[in-house]
Amino acid sequence: MGTNLSSTNLNAIFELPKEEALKSFYERMITIPITAISSLKKELATTVGVDRSKGIFIRYGWHNGVSDGEKVLTFPWENEHDLIYAGPQLHMLHGYVDNVEVDDVEYDKEKDLQSIKVSWYNSFEVDEFLKSGNQSEKPVCHTMCGYASGYLSTVLNRTIIVMETKCRAMGHDNCEVTCMPMEKWGKELEDEYRYYQSTSMIQELDEITAKLKTERDYLNKAYKINRKLIDELLSKRGLERIVDILYKTTGLPTFIENEDHQIMVKSGGAELDTDIDLEKLNTETTSFISISPEEGILRTPIYFEQRIKGYCSFLYSEGNKPNDLEYMILDQASLTASIIMLNENIKINTEQNIRRGFLSDVLSNRLEKDELYKIAYYLNFNSDDSYWMLTMETNVNTSEVSHEIEVNEELIRHINSFFKQRNINTIVTQKSGNIIMLIDHSSFEKVYMKRSKFIKQLLKDCARRYADYTFYAGVSSVVQNIDQIPVLHDETLAALKAKNPNEQVQYFEDLGIESVLFQIPDESLINRFVNKQVGALLEADKNSDLIQTLYAYVENGLNINNTAKAIAMSISGLRYRLSKISEILDIDLDDTRSVFSVYMALNVLKAKGKITI
Repeated sequence: MGTNLSSTNLNAIFELPKEEALKSFYERMITIPITAISSLKKELATTVGVDRSKGIFIRYGWHNGVSDGEKVLTFPWENEHDLIYAGPQLHMLHGYVDNVEVDDVEYDKEKDLQSIKVSWYNSFEVDEFLKSGNQSEKPVCHTMCGYASGYLSTVLNRTIIVMETKCRAMGHDNCEVTCMPMEKWGKELEDEYRYYQSTSMIQELDEITAKLKTERDYLNKAYKINRKLIDELLSKRGLERIVDILYKTTGLPTFIENEDHQIMVKSGGAELDTDIDLEKLNTETTSFISISPEEGILRTPIYFEQRIKGYCSFLYSEGNKPNDLEYMILDQASLTASIIMLNENIKINTEQNIRRGFLSDVLSNRLEKDELYKIAYYLNFNSDDSYWMLTMETNVNTSEVSHEIEVNEELIRHINSFFKQRNINTIVTQKSGNIIMLIDHSSFEKVYMKRSKFIKQLLKDCARRYADYTFYAGVSSVVQNIDQIPVLHDETLAALKAKNPNEQVQYFEDLGIESVLFQIPDESLINRFVNKQVGALLEADKNSDLIQTLYAYVENGLNINNTAKAIAMSISGLRYRLSKISEILDIDLDDTRSVFSVYMALNVLKAKGKITI
């Protein structure tokens, strides 16, 4: 039995021998070797983690400190200092530390406790840690901090949180702690205070179980949706069914766009604000993008051929945000859409290659008429339908042939897509560096648009995508039979030869009799003809006055009176000019054959934009 010292004050107790002082506090005690605590600490760190292990030992120390604090309060004490200073004495009495120094006890202006600064020397937790030969990145005196906090909170009747600011295990000379009332710690307390909270292991397991159940439910639902997507993939029903499935299973409006940010398919409710620029929402990973406080888009790229070929997106409203399941579903939908688009791309490329081969054979006259009709029928081209052709010339700022071929092939795919989106039956190929388009006139007429407007839209679309290129188009007439395709090609080439640098589109039907000249394969022959007929006049007539006069004279049927009226000139003045023209060209202007040849040459120059009439 220990000596009854219940009437003795605290300072007198700590002057007693250690064994008698301990018996003054406790009726019965057990001793625990430091090595056992150290082993337990290592085992817990391994089994439940370093973070949770820290919390366990802080709470273990806390309960020891609370027990000692309650015992201290049963003894007489003169003031708050007695209670505060008893804590370090008990720390040393238990053997937790060799020496404790209270460096400072600070009060605020209202004489309320502000903080207590304490230094510890040779903490048992540090000694055990340093036996490993390592240096810690963080303080290790968890039990001691918990003890000091539990003790001070009990004796001062308010929550005191103790935080180690220096630790010998980190390389400092000694350990230093700051003890402060909880409400005075501020933001520094946020991370530390959670270690003082008693969390039931059962509660944690329940929380983990609930999370696992949610994850299981997510996986089950994602698996079911994935099965539906695979079924649709195998049924070859296309992207329309994909967005329908996503909408029905998630309730989220869904849409899929192509690489040009044009919406290909969408579900019910997928109405986008016209102000949303999809091109600015590019992302290489699955990302949620807030459009406004109320609206957002979860979108993921669709990859194939190692490039982004489109995007699959969910729409959110009323401030809703996506959960983990919706991320999983959208990723899987993106993969399914990628396979569908890849299959469709292979199908389109195969079909287009067959069509391109057919058109090349027709242009090269490699098919007999019966064979031509037969293949055209299988390619959905009726032999008796009307057709017209457009040949596009591209001016590129490069001399690399391989680059030009690559660009042309990409351009062909883009033009094919342009026509496909408008349901126009077309064959697109390239020949001699030009892009050739054979167009089924009956399917084109369903667009309800003039050819001129449509062609301008096509050129504008190509120019937007290929800003470094200049495009010119030669347009044929409309023929009533597919076997006249070579004629259409010749007409487009003739129109391109007559192109005006200021006009992107030249129509064969706008050419006059000079169209015959433009169909000559060797353009140098045309240039020699023009130079022979009017070269001298071009050289002499820098202001084009004589050229204008000659053109008007021919247009008015070689009639002097009508020509004079048309150009508001006197008869004598007109006769003088005609005489001068005759002299320069060395021809008789009454010779209709010679005048006709000159007239054709002027029309060639006019068509090319080299003279203005």
